[in-house]
Amino acid sequence: MVERFASENLSHCLNDVKVGDYFITLDEIQDDSVDAIIDAESLYCNEFSRAREIVIKCFNKLKKGGRMMSLTFAEGTWGLDGDTCGYHAVLPKSGPMSGKGFSRYVTEDDIDRLYKLENNTIERIERVEFHHSKNEVVKEWVIEIRKI
Repeated sequence: MVERFASENLSHCLNDVKVGDYFITLDEIQDDSVDAIIDAESLYCNEFSRAREIVIKCFNKLKKGGRMMSLTFAEGTWGLDGDTCGYHAVLPKSGPMSGKGFSRYVTEDDIDRLYKLENNTIERIERVEFHHSKNEVVKEWVIEIRKI
């Protein structure tokens, strides 16, 4: 990511990059110091309760008015019908998450339970679909949340 920012002459926009376990790495960031958090399919590899704890930590780190954008797999995604191993969680046997271990999907009813806190407002929810050959579909929620 650092290289891409540099190649696009955007290094001045990048203050810091952290790599590691989402849950632990967030503890290294000062509260109320972040403008935006982008979750691009990272919460799906956490159990629902752990993902909720991560969301809470994210909103502690965001400045007032800061935003979180989360992309997360939706119910009915290709491959998320494997062996059940938790709440809406499977070990996929096919599809893009096959062989990658624990994968969790989110239903529309889960969105508020996962993302809604006293200090935020969900501003936008969209569902997108990516169609592959043989009618396989990857379904994702795109959720934009603002800290209030």
